[in-house]
Amino acid sequence: MAALLPASAAQAAVGSYTATPSGGTVYRTNTVYTSSYASNPGIIPAGATITGVTWQFTLGDYPSNLTRQLCNNQRCETLWTFGGNSGTSTYFNGDPAVNSWRYEFVLVFGTGSRVINPPVYAYTHSVGVSYQY
Repeated sequence: MAALLPASAAQAAVGSYTATPSGGTVYRTNTVYTSSYASNPGIIPAGATITGVTWQFTLGDYPSNLTRQLCNNQRCETLWTFGGNSGTSTYFNGDPAVNSWRYEFVLVFGTGSRVINPPVYAYTHSVGVSYQY
């Protein structure tokens, strides 16, 4: 008698895409600046979940107290870069792969909001998403 077993996760189909949000230039302290939202390419199979994320942001010179976050529709992760502007993450694993993505930047300094001169210029960023379904 043969038993039928469910397919293992190792047999799941996989895919990936890259989203490219831009902007989020920081002009004032203690104010959150958000990049544009970058959507997935729209061909993600129903029920696909994230299995890993790579990220990269491009900013002009910025101080060490600039908080950088990568966000999807559900939540945000603070990016601890330690001298680099790119990395990988498992924080979003299990979230729906059909998410949109954005970056958030805030220069935390004292209280209130002050003009930054020169501003922290933000350019085009990327998010690479691997998923399974």
